[in-house]
Amino acid sequence: MVILAAGCSTEAPQSETDGHGHEAEAAKAQNEDNHAEGEVRLDAEQERIAGIEVEAVQLQTVQASLDVPGVINSTTKGRAVVTPSVAGRVVSIHVALGEKVLHGQTLALIESVELAQSWASIADAERNRDAASAAQREAKSEVDLALSKLAAAKSSLARQRELAKAGAFSQAPLQQAQSELNDAQSELLSIQKEQASHAEVVRRLENLYRDGIVSKSELEAARLEHQQDQIRLERAEARIANAKATFDRERNIAARGLLNAKELQTAEADVRSAQLEVDRTRIRVRSSEDAIANANREIANARAVYRSSSAGGSASVGRVALTAPISGTLTRLDVTKGQAVDRTQALMEVENLSSVWVTANVPEQDAVKVLTGASVRVTVAALPGREFQGVVQIVGNRVDPKTRAIPVQCLVTGVSGELKPDMFATVHLNYGADVRAIAVPRTSIVEEEGKSFVFIKRGGVYRKTAVELGTRSDGHIEVVSGLKVGDVVVVKGGFVLSSEQKKEELKGHEH
Repeated sequence: MVILAAGCSTEAPQSETDGHGHEAEAAKAQNEDNHAEGEVRLDAEQERIAGIEVEAVQLQTVQASLDVPGVINSTTKGRAVVTPSVAGRVVSIHVALGEKVLHGQTLALIESVELAQSWASIADAERNRDAASAAQREAKSEVDLALSKLAAAKSSLARQRELAKAGAFSQAPLQQAQSELNDAQSELLSIQKEQASHAEVVRRLENLYRDGIVSKSELEAARLEHQQDQIRLERAEARIANAKATFDRERNIAARGLLNAKELQTAEADVRSAQLEVDRTRIRVRSSEDAIANANREIANARAVYRSSSAGGSASVGRVALTAPISGTLTRLDVTKGQAVDRTQALMEVENLSSVWVTANVPEQDAVKVLTGASVRVTVAALPGREFQGVVQIVGNRVDPKTRAIPVQCLVTGVSGELKPDMFATVHLNYGADVRAIAVPRTSIVEEEGKSFVFIKRGGVYRKTAVELGTRSDGHIEVVSGLKVGDVVVVKGGFVLSSEQKKEELKGHEH
């Protein structure tokens, strides 16, 4: 227990009075001088035990402030609800309630039939594109072949016209027919070899596909090439038949010694036929190009549906990852592994409380004092001694009919989660211009019976002095009268001095 020595001195022994009582009056006067009202004396050790702290009064920059109640809320950007982008089943959860998460971090995995179907649509569209591309390559090859035939037919026609014009017999048609027959036979042999080779490739790929070594698309491509060999083989056989018929006819004409007018007609027909073949193959090229364009559109549409289903997030075949939309703390987890979920279901909630809104309720008569951009201080009962700095962002324009107060939105930044949503707070709103005035810390003021006092230290004596207070600003209060610059006032321990001073006053009355 701290025992403080009061400024009241021990009474001096009374001396005998004379007839006039002069000695008694002198003793009484001395007693009153030693016991000045409102004073307390402490030595250094007593000051230390009582926790007394003092500081010299000086001019301070003060600004009026308004203390009003408020409520903490998370900001719009500081809170995010996580919902699935597609209906499905939760196969894994990677976080726990209260865990810190980063923006983009995977929170859970969802398996979805809808997503798997979208992926299958992409694969089907890609197979259609590959088939169309193969058809295009084949059509272009046929165009090149048809153009070569057309050029040969035109050259033959020109030669036959020259011979017919000269009136000469010619063995050229027979030779040409022989050459054409030879070429057709050579082509048939070449195609037969390729067909045999491709058949072997198909057989080998079928075995590899059954063993799971190659993909189905590779096997289908090989089969398609083998089918194309059959088409070429049939065309080569037809070509041989035509060439043989032509050769037989030309040999008969040559043996009979006829003019080559017939050859001229045949050459003209060959040109017309070759031109028709070129036109047909070019139509096939255009058709295959259209098929490729359609397939590419199908792929783009299927991928767009897949991206929409996966919300653009990380996804694999049939699975999509739920990711954190913001960095913060996981404050809600309403899902379990194996649970079926749909698009509208809120599964998790992430809050980032590095910035918070503080809604201050300002009485309507004081609302004109508050301006946007003004600085504020926020304190909460849960964190005694802590202050958080903020700025007025929005001053409401409607009065609450029940509280007769106007909501003022203040943004407090740079916090680390200490201020939590729905906490009650006291908001200290600064207003008016800065002024230079005598001010002391709020802890210096001692309130008694509706009056304000401070303790001034002079030497080892603490004297309670009445003061008139003015503007309250941050942690200081303006003192309008009762103090001057240079006075040393008690900033901590004033309550102890006040209690001791009252005790001594009671002792003085007992005397």
